Amino acid sequence: MLRLRLYSIELVLVFILAAAVIYFGFLGYGLLTPAFVVEPFSGDHALSDVKKQVDFGDRSTGSSSNIKMGDWLIDELRLLGWDVVVQPFVAPDNHSARNIIAIRSPSPSPARTAMLITHYDTRMYADRDENAANHVQATPGANDGASGTAVLLELARTLDVNATGHTICLVFLDAETNADIPGWEGGLGSAQLVQRLDSDLPRCRSPRFGINLDMVGGQNQHLFAETTSYPALTKSVWDVATELGYGAVFVNQLTWTANDDAHSRLREMEVPAITISEYNYPYQATMQDTFQRLSAQSLGEVGSTLKTWLERGAPFAEK
Repeated sequence: MLRLRLYSIELVLVFILAAAVIYFGFLGYGLLTPAFVVEPFSGDHALSDVKKQVDFGDRSTGSSSNIKMGDWLIDELRLLGWDVVVQPFVAPDNHSARNIIAIRSPSPSPARTAMLITHYDTRMYADRDENAANHVQATPGANDGASGTAVLLELARTLDVNATGHTICLVFLDAETNADIPGWEGGLGSAQLVQRLDSDLPRCRSPRFGINLDMVGGQNQHLFAETTSYPALTKSVWDVATELGYGAVFVNQLTWTANDDAHSRLREMEVPAITISEYNYPYQATMQDTFQRLSAQSLGEVGSTLKTWLERGAPFAEK
């Protein structure tokens, strides 16, 4: 009888020990695994990410600050639980460059893919500045580079990927913004992206659509529709913006044409694509493109529109 009682006690102790192992193992897993908490898009949080980028300094392709800022971006995306692919290439004058792509799929993983694109590099020279002495300086790039990056990074933090029904590919391009500088051309990062899409990014191949963001944080901005963008895709996104009360910001009038940008590359692949940008931003390629020119409200309007539209399944009339 005593032996039986001891055996029973041993069984209870083993059970308690096993339960403790499972419990503390679960706690440990929770500590190591990012918690995916869906919350509203924060313009204030995005603006703080703009400030962090600008504080790195000159982020032109190949600069030490470009490399440091890119490393920071990779770390942030990985901490948020995204799979990150780095796509290195050599830019003119033997500058090292790299595209950074963050990928997450819903569960269960669908066949459809959505691609959201921006650039994180800044222009090498402020050659549109009124002061000729500034033409040899790299631009601060608060709007032209940091704003789109901040919006995508905040989407990485807040987007409910399961609700979108898409594998989401967040693309951060390098060597994208040096058009008309001798020895350079615009859109080098996006050219690398599409040329190596199948080989480097099989989860992002054949996207259902692409949205390119550039200069989306200016104060009191107006985002006019771009002439070569896919009309049904433009209308769908702009309609959501109007529904959310941002109709004065997203103006569905065709007033400008983009050249050598990411959406142009996707259009050549017959992928429906659009660009969202304040094309007439007055401080582009000047030393006045500073953090103080940006607005948390503007970043929030763009980010909230995209988050809402994506979480509704990204509806638009397809051919």
